[in-house]
Amino acid sequence: MLYTWLLIAAVAVGAVYAEDTDDCCSVEDKKEVAFMWHKIWHSSYTDRKVQIMKAVVDDLLDKHPGAKPFLEKLHIEDESSPAFRAYVIKVAHGFDNIINLLEEPAVLHEQLEFLADKFGAKVNLKQSYFEAIADSFEHVLPQVSSCFNVQAWNRCLRRLAHAVSAKLPAA
Repeated sequence: MLYTWLLIAAVAVGAVYAEDTDDCCSVEDKKEVAFMWHKIWHSSYTDRKVQIMKAVVDDLLDKHPGAKPFLEKLHIEDESSPAFRAYVIKVAHGFDNIINLLEEPAVLHEQLEFLADKFGAKVNLKQSYFEAIADSFEHVLPQVSSCFNVQAWNRCLRRLAHAVSAKLPAA
């Protein structure tokens, strides 16, 4: 009888733990995200990187036109300009940096704190913008990578976006 109750308790605890970790960026998720990102991003061809980021920006502006004022530095009026190309590569290298730190939690934590402080000082920036860019990456990256694992990407990128935007207002 005691064994049955212990088994029931273990299953119940396991179920609660599983529910709590559904949005967790697990070790497997981290490896999957890093693998997918490197497969997409490893190319030394800048034009490919610019095209991917252009698609992300276009998707973002299509779904969230209110984000346009925050993208003025991108020079979105001329996506062929050197300024646009340079800025989108800079943004993507920021993602690259964070993704490369996924398997180094202590360093990643410090980097996310640094970014949260940096973005937290920006006026009128909101958490929802980081969620929107995560949505745009989610929409674009499966188009440039076969076997893209959207669930692993979402579990990790959403946690990263939340950490980076933690010091910003929600709406």
